Parts: sequence; C-alpha cells; structure tokens
Amino acid sequence: MIKYKIFQKLLIMLALLLIPATLLFAYANEASKQVVKHTLEESAAKQLEFTMGQLEQSLRQLETQTLMLVNDSTIRGYASSSDFPEYLNHLFMRKTIEEKLVLQSQAEPLISELTVHWPSIEESITSEGTLPYNYEQLANKPMNRWIVDNNEGLLSFRLLFSFPAIAAPDLSNTVSVVETAISSRYLTSVLSGLDASGNGTSFFYFPGADIIRSSNVDMDLAMQLIEQGELDTSAITHPKLSVMGADGEQYLVQYVFSTSLGGTLVSYIRLDEFLGPLQKVNWLVNGSLAFLAVAGIMISYLFYSHFRKPFGYLVRKLEALGSGDYASRATVRTNNEFDYLFERFNEMASRIQALIENVYEEKVRTREAEYKHLQSQINPHFLYNCLFYIVSMANKSPAAVISMAKNLSEFYRYITRKAGSITTLEDEIRLIESYLEVQSLRNKRLSYEIDIPSAMLNLSVPTLLLQPIVENAIVHGIEQKRTSGRVHIEGIARGDQYLIHVDDDGHGLPGEKLQSLVDNVHGSNVAGDGMGCGLSNVHNRLINRYGGHSGLTFSVNEWGGLRVTLHLQLSHRELGHRDERLISG
Repeated sequence: MIKYKIFQKLLIMLALLLIPATLLFAYANEASKQVVKHTLEESAAKQLEFTMGQLEQSLRQLETQTLMLVNDSTIRGYASSSDFPEYLNHLFMRKTIEEKLVLQSQAEPLISELTVHWPSIEESITSEGTLPYNYEQLANKPMNRWIVDNNEGLLSFRLLFSFPAIAAPDLSNTVSVVETAISSRYLTSVLSGLDASGNGTSFFYFPGADIIRSSNVDMDLAMQLIEQGELDTSAITHPKLSVMGADGEQYLVQYVFSTSLGGTLVSYIRLDEFLGPLQKVNWLVNGSLAFLAVAGIMISYLFYSHFRKPFGYLVRKLEALGSGDYASRATVRTNNEFDYLFERFNEMASRIQALIENVYEEKVRTREAEYKHLQSQINPHFLYNCLFYIVSMANKSPAAVISMAKNLSEFYRYITRKAGSITTLEDEIRLIESYLEVQSLRNKRLSYEIDIPSAMLNLSVPTLLLQPIVENAIVHGIEQKRTSGRVHIEGIARGDQYLIHVDDDGHGLPGEKLQSLVDNVHGSNVAGDGMGCGLSNVHNRLINRYGGHSGLTFSVNEWGGLRVTLHLQLSHRELGHRDERLISG
C-alpha cells in the first residue's frame, strides 16, 4: 500500500500558508479601497486629455467657420459693390452681412465677437454693430492663427483669416479680413467642468498674461511652475506627470499644452489627501509578502528534497533507457512514493531489455533469410543464361564457347572466393567486364564503356549488383533492336550518396510499360521470371543494405533506350569505413 507522505505534507503547508495570508490580504484589500493612486492618476490624465481634446475640437470648428466666412462671396464682393451706381445694392449687401454675423455668433456660443474688415474701403462690421475701422490695430495682428489679446487685464483670444490667404504687411492686396474672438469666460467654464470631475484643481497659463482659473488656485505652486519653466514648452502634447513640493506640501501635477491657443492647461492634487491610508496598506502588503517569502522558501525546499530530486533522478534514468542503455536501473531509495515508481521502472526496464534483445535477434534472422532467398534467385538466373548461350554457340564458335566457359569459371571462382554477401565495387566492375566480353563475342555490334571514378571503387556493395541490370539491358534492350549495341556504365559521387547509371541504346520502354516496370520492381507483385525479377532482387537488396532512400529508378536516356540508376545512400558508419579503406589504400 502506497503512503502519500508528500501529499500530506503539502496539504499541511498550504493550510499554514493560505489561512494567515488570506486574513492579511483581506485586511490590506479593505484598507486599499480608500484610495488607489494609480487609478486616480490615470483618471486625472484621461480627464485632462479629454478636456483638451474637446477644446481643440471646438477651436477647429471655429477656424472652419471663420474660413468659410472669409471665402463667402457676399463678404468678398462687398468692398467693390460701392463703386457701382446701384448703391442700394451695396446697402442690401451690408444688411445681409450683418445678419450673417449675428446668426453665426448666436449659433456658436463660444464666439464673443465676430468682425469683418475691408481695408480697401476702410470699413468694419461686427456682430455687435458698426465698428470704427482701425488700420494700425488690424495691420499689427498676426493672420491665420490664434492670438492672445490682453486688453486692460481682460483676456480674449482672436483668430484672423484674410482673403487672399497671404496678405501683404500693409494689407494692400487684402480684400477682406474676418476676425473671430472668444473671451476668457469660455476657458473658465472649461476649467469649471474639469474641476467638477473631482480630479483636483486646474488653471490655464498663457505666457505674458494672467492665470485663468475658475476656483481658488495655490498661487505659490503656480508661480514655482512658471519660474522653473515647466509651463513654457510646446512639446507637451500629451499629459505630463510630475511631483512637486511647495510650502511643505507634495503635489501631483499634470499639464498639457494647447497647440491652438499657445497656453498650458494645468491640474494638480495634494498628495497628502489620499496617500495617508496608502502607507498603512504598504506596511500590510510588505508584511504579507515577507511571510509569503518565508513560506515559499519552505515549500520550495520540500518540493526540491521530496519531489524534484527523485523526479529528476527518474527522468535521467528514463533518458538513459531511451538512448539505448537498457541495463539502466534505479537504485536510490527515498522512503516515499518514489520507491514504488523506481521498482516499477526497474521491472519495466528489465522487460524492455528482454523484448529488445528478442526482437533484434528475430530481425537479424529474418534479414539473413530474406537475403539468402534473394541471392538464391539471382545466381540460377545468371547460370541459366550462360548455359543457354554455351549450347547455342557450341557448333558456331568454339572460341566463344571457350571464352564463355572461361568467364563462367571465373564467375564461380568469384562467387566461391566472395563467400560473404558483400564485396567491393571494383570486383563487381571486373565481373561486368568479363560478362560484357562474353556478350560481345556473341553480338559483334555490342560495344561498352565503363566510367567509374576511382574514389568509388572501394565502396562496399552487395555481390552480383550490376550483372542482372547489364544482362537485362542486353537481352531485353539491345537484342530487341537491330541497330543498337551500346552499353554505358557511369558512376557519380554526391557527398554521402552515390549513383551508378546503366544506359543502353535499345528499343526502350513506352510510358505505360515503363510505369509497369517501376510498379513491379518497387511493389510486392513481381513475376517469377522475366525482366522484373532480377531488377526487383537488386532493388530489395539495396534497400536492405543502405536503407529506404536507396534502390533503383528508371528513365529514358538521350539515346532513346532505358537508363537504370542505382542509388546508394551511405550511412555515417559506412562513410567512416570507406575513408579508412581509402587511407589504407
């Protein structure tokens, strides 16, 4: 029966950790509800940015309306209407312009005054009535932007657009000028709305002018900000946060710049108003964290000594077993549940070791039986062809019979000498040369060429690898075509892959027959005789010897005949043996 000692210890430790930790954090959470500094900062910043966005949007609307007025055809044509005899039309146009200005100013509450100037006729019309034309005052005002007008302590903000848009300094080319003015009362109402959100006290600062405010402002803090140059920058397009001290008090100050009016919107909060309870929460949190740290160290130690170490040991043993060390066994004793796991692991490893050994031995026996069967199919195939040739040539050419008998004896001497299933490619080439010499005696038009790089001659290959392929090239290719008679054997080395091309100029195979040959050789349905049997044996032996990436492929060569390609994919071990043979050679 397994005793779950680790589980019991973990339950006890979790109970000792969670109960006091829960009480501490519950109390800390109750205290922290009084104030959340981060939330307050974000709320104030968002409110400040929203207020400035609304203000900028309203100013953009005023700019659009002013631009529409300065391009109004009635306003542009008023200056020249007095030159025509129909002076009554001039008066009607003036009346129309006055009505437009009144309607525009009434439709937009922000506008405190709306004025149109015509420098060419030295006349001005305002939404409040007739205004005396003042050239000096008009010429000194900047065009196409908002300006701050400080008239005897009363601030207003004015925007002037001219037609045409680029006005001469003396206004000589200017047809009309539209002037829109808003008073500081609008900004005061904006500040009132911002202060009403409960995120502090706010005010507007414009360089060279008084501070605009809607409630009592700490002037010491304001003057300190002005003296330090914090409010004289135009780069603060998003709310900027800073903490400043004034008269022994700490302030959380946020400010943002108005790109249209050229002033700075400032909002501040006294930190002492909400940071007092936060200090108490900090002590509680720090105490809780210290307790959790100690408890965490204890739990970590228990996990390491009772779980991590034996688990890691078991993992290492499993990795050793997976890498092929089937004799790996767990010998450590932990006096807990892992002892049971170690015993089961040792039993599993013993069974796997026995199973692997049995499967490996069975696989070796199966591979050996398969190879012997394939070899037994190839040797009689070649012998039958040679004996048939001797019989057919006995009365025609005794020299050819002698040559055939000589080469046949050399072939069986080769088989006897190479008792194993592996030989070198050089020996195989010698055997093929003997075979081709015999065939050339029978077929006078037969010629052959063998081009094998010297680096490939020491390759270890199965015996009788090329002979069935060359035999098929002659019997099923060249002998079926009166004008053929060429055989070319070429070797190509590509890293760990070697190719051997066997080409003939026989009649070749049409597409359907070529595909049928590929299916027979690569498949399991191979006839007991004919062209596919020997090729299938070679293909299977290549796969058994070099793996699934090796074998035979078939294609049509440039002569129109058949090309058989042997693919030999050498493993790292075989490459090392090849290099050793090259060095020793």
